[in-house]
Amino acid sequence: MQIEGSKPLWIAARILLTDRGEDFFRRRDCALKTNSPEDIHDLRVASRRLREGLALFAPCYPPGKIARLVKQLKQVTRLLGEIRNTDEAILFFTALAEELDSGFRDDLEGISASFQKGRKKQFKQLKIGLKEIASSSLRDLFRRVINSPSLFNRQMNDIDLFIPLSQFAGEALNARLALVLRLLPEARQAGEIEAQHLLRIAIKHFRYRVEILSFLFGAHYEELHGVLKNYQDVLGIMHDLDVFAGIIRKAGLTFLKQKPLFDAIAAKRGKLFADFSAMLETTPFEEIGERIRNIL
Repeated sequence: MQIEGSKPLWIAARILLTDRGEDFFRRRDCALKTNSPEDIHDLRVASRRLREGLALFAPCYPPGKIARLVKQLKQVTRLLGEIRNTDEAILFFTALAEELDSGFRDDLEGISASFQKGRKKQFKQLKIGLKEIASSSLRDLFRRVINSPSLFNRQMNDIDLFIPLSQFAGEALNARLALVLRLLPEARQAGEIEAQHLLRIAIKHFRYRVEILSFLFGAHYEELHGVLKNYQDVLGIMHDLDVFAGIIRKAGLTFLKQKPLFDAIAAKRGKLFADFSAMLETTPFEEIGERIRNIL
């Protein structure tokens, strides 16, 4: 259904959440059939995007019902996250074994093999979990909740559900952007790993919110989305490298074996942090926020 910024908030919420929900359940069916890392990753993203949609339009619905949906979707995301992390570890340690001296190959291939072995068990658990958690009953619950906005029973935030979507969208995007801006000063320091991890999550939520409201940005959307995706990708790989370093730390290798691996990871991370710092200079978030305000 065609939707515009002038559409009343409660109508837009139903339409946009229905689209997100159908996308999630379609990707669920696909991932169960294929077992492919790409389809599992796509389903995980769909679950996160749907959760962001629920957070975005929560003022339109009874809090308890939204909380129930979010709780079940979090369980799905958690299941998918475990197998996604395994797939990323297999790819990374396989590639690292090819990059480094052959003296490290056996150790790295051993780490990869342990993840490959665990993946089979994880996928069995994933299939069972998806059939239990993301079942037809969840689809039915989702539809009942989304089709029953609280039109005449204002929630605690007292938002007018009849205001134009574009008016609501501006404030909702500013709320996500404000968190990004609060985290930036600490995250732009090279050694602040935790702050960079939190910033990655904040940018991810902001990006998903922009994606849900993409039609409001017209011709500006592709460029804006590309910038946010680049930020998220760089910070995401930095976080993955931090996780991989932890895996090496627990692998029982000698110091002489560990140090070159840590050095290789540190070099990759350093380059990514330099890319991140350059992006903050060329496309700062303050400028992104100003552009969004001008568009809306």
